[in-house]
Amino acid sequence: MTASNSNRRQLTSIHEAFRTLEGDGFEVRRAIPSNAYEAIGPFIFLDQFGPIDVRPGEAKGASAHPHAGIETLTLLLEGSQTHKDSLGNASSMRPGEVQWMRAGRGVVHDESPDEQLRREGGHVHGVQLWINMPKGSKHTEPAYRHVTASEIPTLTADDGRVLVRVVAGTVGDLTGPIATSGNPFVLHASLKAGAKTELAVGSAAELGVYVMVGAARIGGDERRIEAGELARLTGGERLEIEAAGDSEILLVGGDPLDAPILRHGPFVMNSIDELERAVRDYHAGRMGRIAA
Repeated sequence: MTASNSNRRQLTSIHEAFRTLEGDGFEVRRAIPSNAYEAIGPFIFLDQFGPIDVRPGEAKGASAHPHAGIETLTLLLEGSQTHKDSLGNASSMRPGEVQWMRAGRGVVHDESPDEQLRREGGHVHGVQLWINMPKGSKHTEPAYRHVTASEIPTLTADDGRVLVRVVAGTVGDLTGPIATSGNPFVLHASLKAGAKTELAVGSAAELGVYVMVGAARIGGDERRIEAGELARLTGGERLEIEAAGDSEILLVGGDPLDAPILRHGPFVMNSIDELERAVRDYHAGRMGRIAA
């Protein structure tokens, strides 16, 4: 299907993610926030970990730490990890699965490689996103959901050379399993070199394209978006993507939230008073503890 250029999203700017250390000392590429923007829609954080091969005994995670005022969304592409939290949840994550957690008023969780990965090493790749919570909802009760690969609807294109997983939002008659404030839109697209597809993305007020592996072009634009780069787009109902190599691509966006964003490590609130309250609650143990 074709669409007029006025109806297609166009590339406005390309931004390189920066490298930093997270958790217990593993390296990530951070595409959101950047010096140029604080958020894409409701997403105020995008970290890519891997792809990397870890040797036996070298796998690292993020041992027990708190969050408040946000929702976390983790997509695992390769490897395996375990999740435990102060709500009593414990689950094991495999490739193709997604974990969503509403931190709300505060929760403590642990994200660690599972025992097999620690013992034997292996290939690790994934992404963690933070969804900002709207003003007035920062102190809601925490919640957690583990989404299996079979719960995520998929579509194929270009004779099977394109596979798109709809994690959040709607594409055609497919709706992703993650629905929350800010109308989040998250697609994970796997494209073979030279493959092309056009997607209906009209529901996303703001949209960014992050290339995890490979390279891509948008809407006939000659500029290449390389691995570790995020492209910001104009508005429009449809998006045309072409892979310049075998590529793994993440589309993220939705509605921007019209309230101040104040960050203090794992806490994101709308005021200094709220941040101070979150810090006090954590140190007083009011966010709970993870059972041994």
